[in-house]
Amino acid sequence: MKIEMIGYNDEKAIAIYSVIKTMPFFVISLIVACFSLIPTLVFGIYELLFVFLLPAIILLSMLFRFAVNINNKTFLGRAKKKHIFCLDNGCLYKDGKEIKNISDIRLYKFKKFIFLELKRSYYRIMNEDYLIGSREEFLSQIKFYQKHYAAFLLPPKTDEEIVDILLKKLPKNSERLFYCPAERKIIYIYKRPDGIYSIGREKMFIADKDERCYPGKYGWWEPDYTPFVFLGTLDAALCEIKAETKDYIEIKSK
Repeated sequence: MKIEMIGYNDEKAIAIYSVIKTMPFFVISLIVACFSLIPTLVFGIYELLFVFLLPAIILLSMLFRFAVNINNKTFLGRAKKKHIFCLDNGCLYKDGKEIKNISDIRLYKFKKFIFLELKRSYYRIMNEDYLIGSREEFLSQIKFYQKHYAAFLLPPKTDEEIVDILLKKLPKNSERLFYCPAERKIIYIYKRPDGIYSIGREKMFIADKDERCYPGKYGWWEPDYTPFVFLGTLDAALCEIKAETKDYIEIKSK
């Protein structure tokens, strides 16, 4: 499912961000102040009512910063304020460039818009600014793994399709590479910077539905740790793995 929307990195987005970051302090201080009402009413210690000054000050500060940020037309200068976001096959793109670091993405849901926080940049996506798809479809493709941290669901694929995907992500620095379909393992020979040949072994790991979400991958190759072997020639390395790769097929590097 492909979803496109417009995100605005403008004065309003900066103002909303300041409120989001200040609100937890206001809520905590208000809860503490409310608890102070108990000894105030029970023991008549009315001086404790001054505790309410703290949430009041935080609230006034939050409203002041919001008013200043929303009217500050020079803060962002000539920076681009309108961006196109696209969610396609579990990957989020901004202006055609993939956002690869999932840990940089935080998402806040409000009634009339979604607030998207990336690394040092903030965007508001209004409900009416979806070019393809809708707000509901966008949210249906999201899984929250921590508070406001968002990862995107990958389209379902069979194990055979995932195997094909992972076989396209084989080590590119290998001199010779062998694959065992039955065990989904690879053994490859690679040349070190010092000119010595060594042998690598990896096993394919296919992630389940929940495991795919955070890394945004269907699976990956996991190292099969074995003692390092250092050989002087490619022929010596091939001789070393000859018996082990008897049931393997060789995959030619492209």
